[in-house]
Amino acid sequence: MSEKKYRVIIAEDENLIAKNIAKHIESENPSFKVVGIYSNGEDALAAIKEQPPTVVFTDISMPVMTGLELAAEIHKSMSQVKIVILTGFAEFDYAREALHYGVEDYLLKPLNNAELRKVLKKIELSMQEITESVRSEEDAEGSFTPEEIVAMVKDYIQKHYSSDLDLNSIALHLGFSSSYLTKIFNKYEQTTPSKFIRNYRMTFAKQLLDDKSLTIQQVASSVGYNDPFHFSKSFKQTFGISPTEYRASL
Repeated sequence: MSEKKYRVIIAEDENLIAKNIAKHIESENPSFKVVGIYSNGEDALAAIKEQPPTVVFTDISMPVMTGLELAAEIHKSMSQVKIVILTGFAEFDYAREALHYGVEDYLLKPLNNAELRKVLKKIELSMQEITESVRSEEDAEGSFTPEEIVAMVKDYIQKHYSSDLDLNSIALHLGFSSSYLTKIFNKYEQTTPSKFIRNYRMTFAKQLLDDKSLTIQQVASSVGYNDPFHFSKSFKQTFGISPTEYRASL
């Protein structure tokens, strides 16, 4: 028998339906265990905050707090918790709205066992990938000090600032998660990698703007911006004036 690894909370105001869903979840994939059933979103949220589960199956129409409100609260503060919306045909537009809250999937009621099985398998594979990623990251962390990792990030930025560079591409290249890089970079540099990229680009752009033979579009392209408007916006956020205003002040 498979070990029950993944904790499930169900938010559904009809008790018989909730118990039936719980039974089918555990029978379709023994890796999942239902640890709580709640009749409204508010009670479910309190339990989720106390001990976050792997996944929450939630109905949309519930008293006190709806499933959409619950999904929004989970997405805001516990984005690692996966959400599956349970819905009827009449609520389908609401289910699509829930996709804005990082909802993993939705299932139509009454549940189709084959569809439930697919959703559970998808979540299980996703969790296995996360576990493997964490193990790889822990191995990599053991090979480098945090200071060395920060230096690697800065070196990569300084070599690739003129290309299409972002935090995710750096994380992928170096073999760390973007959240880990953000955490240690913020600790040792008091800023995020994304802000460091922007500031580095803008500092170099300022030097290029001193050369009036270059157009603003050429300067933007030289520091990794394909869109001159986006470049101008970033420049103004950094220095308080636009590239045009800066050049006029020279």
